Amino acid sequence: MSSTSTTSVESSSEVNLGDEIRERTGQFLQKISDNIFASAGIKFIRIEIEHSKLVTQFLTNNFLPTDLISKSYGVIEDDSLDSVVENFIKDEICVMATDKEGDLIGVFLSSIYRRGDWLKKLSSSISVDSLFDRGNAAEAHNVNEKLLQLLGYNVWGMFDGHDCQAIAGDILLCISTKSPVPGVGTELVRHGEIAAKEKHCGLAVCATTNIHVQRVLRDCGYVLRSVVVLCDFKDEDGSLFIKAADEDSSARVLLKNLKI
Repeated sequence: MSSTSTTSVESSSEVNLGDEIRERTGQFLQKISDNIFASAGIKFIRIEIEHSKLVTQFLTNNFLPTDLISKSYGVIEDDSLDSVVENFIKDEICVMATDKEGDLIGVFLSSIYRRGDWLKKLSSSISVDSLFDRGNAAEAHNVNEKLLQLLGYNVWGMFDGHDCQAIAGDILLCISTKSPVPGVGTELVRHGEIAAKEKHCGLAVCATTNIHVQRVLRDCGYVLRSVVVLCDFKDEDGSLFIKAADEDSSARVLLKNLKI
């Protein structure tokens, strides 16, 4: 009896020691990372409403040219971006990275979904086609909506499977190719998660076709919820909805439980 009890205590001590080692190792590595960014003059800043025009321009220059749907439909500008960015910023969990010259090199944007927020749920269910220009941008938006439906992307429905009162959804991560050091995307996600947890978000969710973003999120501990291979995403005539996609391209929904 005493032998079993001793073994149990030893096992518990080993687990606690392992957790402590992992925590200290993580803190050590984080200090190294912080020093690298600091020496390169890179800063991570919470995005305020006065930054909205700067962020919109950054997305126009860096997101639209690389987004597979935007590329497929020739979208080089989107007037709806102004209102989209402002809505993101209002939730106060968005982060941007700047280089030593103060130029923007990356953003993490996310919107908060709160359990029982029926007003937001109602507004998100209303068609937003009127926000988009007619033509290419509207067509790209419609294809994006079809893809999200196929992925089963429904942030409101995720409350049922997770014990949390708020979710950081619609994550948009965009990093400039001009970033002077690697790891900016990972650090943006870390800062974004800190901001989300301050707002009591217990889950973070992203739907993206960007393979680089998918890799960054996976490295940050996000797990796959659903996937659509884009070469199989076709209209009734068998034509690809997203012509800029190659055989390795996919749309993925990734999520992560946040420890509040």
